[in-house]
Amino acid sequence: MGSPASEELYWDLPLDFPPQVVAIGRNVHGFEPVDRYRLPDLWTLNLYGYEATLKLGTTLLPIRPGSLGVVPPGASMEYRYQGVSVHLYAHFRAGGGMVRRIRAMQDTGAAYEQIYRRLYEIIPKFGSEPARVNARVWDLLWEASSWTDRENSMSAEAHRAVRSATDLIDRQIAQPLSVVQLAEAVGVSSGYLVRLFRQTYDSTVVGYIRRRRVERAVHLLERSTLPIKAIAFSVGFPDLQHFNKVVRAERGLGPRELRTRAEAKL
Repeated sequence: MGSPASEELYWDLPLDFPPQVVAIGRNVHGFEPVDRYRLPDLWTLNLYGYEATLKLGTTLLPIRPGSLGVVPPGASMEYRYQGVSVHLYAHFRAGGGMVRRIRAMQDTGAAYEQIYRRLYEIIPKFGSEPARVNARVWDLLWEASSWTDRENSMSAEAHRAVRSATDLIDRQIAQPLSVVQLAEAVGVSSGYLVRLFRQTYDSTVVGYIRRRRVERAVHLLERSTLPIKAIAFSVGFPDLQHFNKVVRAERGLGPRELRTRAEAKL
């Protein structure tokens, strides 16, 4: 069984050999506001598409669209939802060998859509190609471990400032955001924050904010029935024409086209 490695919650997960996936699928929760459960002998991997909170022991972890969570066997989980909530999951037994450190909850960022597709497309193969399913989950766990390594290689100040800034961006995605305001909120200069974002995300702060807004918008366009104007407003674009322009520049298609394409796949 894994154990917390720090107050931010990290787990030590054996990854030398592929895991044995015993269940994988798409779950819908939130019909009740609180959900509590534990898996005595299985690890859990969840890819979240909603906002909620997960309480593990005495630690409260925020869940946002695009979060990837890993929970060890025997952990008591308490979820608090904000409505109907859909996520992809895999329950597995660790494969053994040398351990790798994995953060309990981390943001997949721009990789979310690709990771979602990779997990979703493998679900129907669970009965007929279990080894392929194991390999896909194994690969994703290695990716999650590598993200953790990159986080831990940052200096303590940089790690704190970048994480605080990205958390603030996600919490206030619908509000006007500026580099100066973010820098003041996390306690560093605006120039230093810009350098940290370039080192961490190979992006400007403004570019990162724009990307996160588009990612959230695309998620809602493809997986909700909210009106396009409401989606634009909810991710910080009060001007619908500007919203259409930014989405098309980032994704090659406008919001209506993205929704139509998603509906055609159902």
